[in-house]
Amino acid sequence: MTVFLLLLLAHFVADFYLQRHDWIMCKVKNKHRSLGLLKHISVHVVLTSIALFAGGVGLNLSFFIALLVITATHYAIDIWKTYQRFVLSFFLADQAGHFIVIVLVSLWLSGLSVEAIQQSLATFFSNTTLLLLAIYIVACKPISLVISLALDKYTKEFKDEQNASDGLASAGELIGYFERGLIITFILFEHFAGVGFLLAAKSVFRFGDMRRGSDRKLTEYIMLGTLFSFSAAILLGKLGKHFYNTL
Repeated sequence: MTVFLLLLLAHFVADFYLQRHDWIMCKVKNKHRSLGLLKHISVHVVLTSIALFAGGVGLNLSFFIALLVITATHYAIDIWKTYQRFVLSFFLADQAGHFIVIVLVSLWLSGLSVEAIQQSLATFFSNTTLLLLAIYIVACKPISLVISLALDKYTKEFKDEQNASDGLASAGELIGYFERGLIITFILFEHFAGVGFLLAAKSVFRFGDMRRGSDRKLTEYIMLGTLFSFSAAILLGKLGKHFYNTL
């Protein structure tokens, strides 16, 4: 675990703190012929070497194989990223690739057998963990769909409204995800005041929309959606708390 944490720390420092902006621009422009990419990889070589040595890996064959695998795959993944658009999905894919390599190298250095890894995974994915995971998954897309269907006849009344008053695309759905996720977390940790704070904060941000007398329909629509969302989240949170205590 120590080697893994050190390698992860070295990766984050090299990728986000010691990578200069002009190196990034050089990578985007020159791709695999970029001098900035070589400088970036050099930083990774140094920090990864320090992490391996500090983690107790001696200067042996395992040390150099781990260093080669991590830096070579980092170089390949970064080249791939230079041909992609700078959007969240590709950024997450890039970081996930680096993370998987670090995990695999750490497991190899630790000498864990397949059976030991399977046992660790079985312990991690206990019934309680799977239950909580299922609750958070249900709180996102399925509940959003239920709320959308429940409010469908009211949503149609806004179809002909001017686009100037429209919000960001899919922002309401994402807000709902975070909102229900936070409520479930507050209930699981018995921080019930957090639920009230969240409702109050949402009311403050929505006050500008709801205070106009001409927007009575919008006010009622927002309140319905909020009540549906909070009710579903509280129900899921209470179910999760109950089963967490009984499993």
